[in-house]
Amino acid sequence: MSVGGGGIPRHGRFTRPKPDMPFGATDAEHPQPPAELSEEEAEIWRGIVNKMPPTFFAEPTWPMLISLCRHVRAARLFAQQSQAYEAELPRAINNKRHEILRTIAALSRAQSGESRTIAMLSTRLKITQLCDSTNVHKARRSFLREQKPWEVPDDNEGDELQ
Repeated sequence: MSVGGGGIPRHGRFTRPKPDMPFGATDAEHPQPPAELSEEEAEIWRGIVNKMPPTFFAEPTWPMLISLCRHVRAARLFAQQSQAYEAELPRAINNKRHEILRTIAALSRAQSGESRTIAMLSTRLKITQLCDSTNVHKARRSFLREQKPWEVPDDNEGDELQ
């Protein structure tokens, strides 16, 4: 049991000895993309994983990360298809134009669904700015502290203070 102060650790039954190497100096590598991902999905994996600390993504989060990579690839595919149809639109006539517009609308809905899923997975994996609650709290506090545009004092209110 650890008792007393003085900065000297007393190892016992309820305390663990400190590791020999500091946590920041451990040899950790970023997780490699699983074999089940395509090459494009593996590039997306590396792009996400390499921007975070090596130990950020624990193994239990990998299924969500795999899913995120697949949804990002699908969203890109829908965007490419939509752009291709939009390029055909000026040359299309009547029925063909109507068909292209319907296809673009369907691709837009599909891409919107992918975007929602990407946002949800990114939030769950805590890789979005929304996950940093300190920024949210700072913004809220500064908003409450600042004078609102509709609360601008009149010319007469300044005279009362003098």
